[in-house]
Amino acid sequence: MHQLRALGISAEAEAIYLDLMARGALSIDEVAEGAPGSVDGPLDELAAVALIERSDGKVLPQPPHLAMEALAQRHTKEADLARESAALLSELWTAGIGQQTYVELLPSAEAAWSVLGNVQVDARERVRAMTVGNQASPQHRIVDGLFDALARGVTYEVIYGTQVLQDSEALRKVQLCVDAGEQARVFPQVPLNLTLVDDRWALVSARTTVGGITSTAAMVVHHSPFLTGLVGVFDAFWRMAVPITSGTEPSDVTGAPSLETKRLLTYLSAGLTDESIAREFGVSERTIARRISRLQETLGAQTRFQLGVQASRQQWL
Repeated sequence: MHQLRALGISAEAEAIYLDLMARGALSIDEVAEGAPGSVDGPLDELAAVALIERSDGKVLPQPPHLAMEALAQRHTKEADLARESAALLSELWTAGIGQQTYVELLPSAEAAWSVLGNVQVDARERVRAMTVGNQASPQHRIVDGLFDALARGVTYEVIYGTQVLQDSEALRKVQLCVDAGEQARVFPQVPLNLTLVDDRWALVSARTTVGGITSTAAMVVHHSPFLTGLVGVFDAFWRMAVPITSGTEPSDVTGAPSLETKRLLTYLSAGLTDESIAREFGVSERTIARRISRLQETLGAQTRFQLGVQASRQQWL
């Protein structure tokens, strides 16, 4: 029988109360007989919950029902207070530490477009972006505020999907941005649309079409480990992408090199010298050097070894 212990009463106090119930009122000395230690503490416990009264040196047991009912009410009040405290602390958590929610889901493609429009105004130093298609420029329109941002010193690094550049008008618009100071590259398999603003926040969006129905998901990511990971994703694609210059032709970036270019790359990979290659083409060494330099610029290669690696990546060899 441990009903009192279940309510927080010690085993010693419970034993004393059960003894009092069996024997009736007892003196302090009688209560202390056979007790393993001092009875002052256990008696104080029982008095605190109105299970005993002390009078004229006697300890009198009190009916348990009223005492237990009062104790139950006290525990109920304490439980209510605990629930109220939990609710208040939860609000404080949300307002403080819990406010570290760094992802905002956007409800529609229109909302994503609105956020994208704020990039040029909010950017202070650097914008890095990659786009699956020409998302930022519907009908080949250059996004509003881009040239103003470039003029005030904001750096732009943009990776375009190759499908954007299969249209001569789209390529012309990109080259206008390049002429204004944008650094542009192209990569054949851009997986999503990403815009990084000063490494402070990012806009991420993706679009799928299933059964003729197009769905768009977009979110804003604030400073967090997730944002750091997105920066790493961009940097990896940037290293693999091919630069676009004001003189870039569609064939330079869409994976379709001319037969002459393939032949030149083959000779280079075979280890032929510029003199030998020039002799094969019937041109001067200076002409070959210029062609190789142009290829390095097109593929973003600093050395001839890198040129071979990039040409292999683009399946030009």
